[in-house]
Amino acid sequence: MFLYLTTDWLTINKKWWKFIIYDPHQDATRQTPISLIEWIVLIWNVQLTTQVMKSCLQAQIPVFFLSKKWSYFWKLDSIEVKNIELMYKHIKASLDKDISLKYAKIIVESKIENSKVMLQRWRRFFVGIENVSDLGVIIGKLKEIKNDVWKVDNIDSLRWIEWNAAKVYYKWFSYFMNNWFEFKWRNKRPPRDEVNSMLSLWYTLLAQTVQMILDIQWINTQIWFYHQPKDLRTLLVLDMMEMFRAWIVDDLVVKLIRRNKITKDQFLIDDEEEKRPVYIKDEWLKLFLWEYYKAIFKKWNDEFEIENKFLKLKIIEKNIETFKQSLSTWNFDYEGFKIK
Repeated sequence: MFLYLTTDWLTINKKWWKFIIYDPHQDATRQTPISLIEWIVLIWNVQLTTQVMKSCLQAQIPVFFLSKKWSYFWKLDSIEVKNIELMYKHIKASLDKDISLKYAKIIVESKIENSKVMLQRWRRFFVGIENVSDLGVIIGKLKEIKNDVWKVDNIDSLRWIEWNAAKVYYKWFSYFMNNWFEFKWRNKRPPRDEVNSMLSLWYTLLAQTVQMILDIQWINTQIWFYHQPKDLRTLLVLDMMEMFRAWIVDDLVVKLIRRNKITKDQFLIDDEEEKRPVYIKDEWLKLFLWEYYKAIFKKWNDEFEIENKFLKLKIIEKNIETFKQSLSTWNFDYEGFKIK
């Protein structure tokens, strides 16, 4: 069970082998067996007792703290290091310029390839999109940019390539919106439109999902290859999730918008802030969480998407296992993730 708590001022207590969730607004409680919980995500001001925190640490249940505006605060977790040998090899690989650059190139190449594949897939399913005939030129451009990945010899040049690819990709991503939603460019803090608001929420949830998998594999998430340390964020999470963004989150945005399952009245503009950011209304947040849950944990078999033989979550897990194996065996034969 994956527990998402989105109501303000909930309180979680422990009684015997259960967590008791109390909602003061409705004067109601809900009981959840601890043994069924795999992770907890708190989006708002939720109060945990000391007994609950101890139980989560003992049962190795990660607790993620997110703000209402989709900022990731921190995670409740034990500081115990479970695999010293793996961490040593990971640090050694990260500090080696050539090895680190190789992993970074694999990540960026995979991201560009998956962006290209998703544009092709959307073009195939959405007949009649304006200017879609020109998309073939854009696909060729992304192929050229992807080939440049292996020609650079430093991280800064690689970042410029990624930025250039993102500029091309997001321009054409915008063509797959409908008449109700406008998307000009990706902006994070704060999101300036409804599409960016959805991307911000679901990218944050994707990061939390990737972090959970890395933690389960005992891979230290603060040892990076591509993203550089500006603060104490879990940089390896940012590295790994780059490869899955278009396949999971961007695809989810396009599908829901093109199917008219998302409406503008589910969002609000915060006029109290200077930049007038756009956020999902509180009463609709559970719907957006549920759509992400379905995208990650359920199989799809409809006219839009080729049926997945495995859950997307399982595919991410398998890929991260392969990444871990490449570090453990010191052969660095990791190929990243590319959509089949």
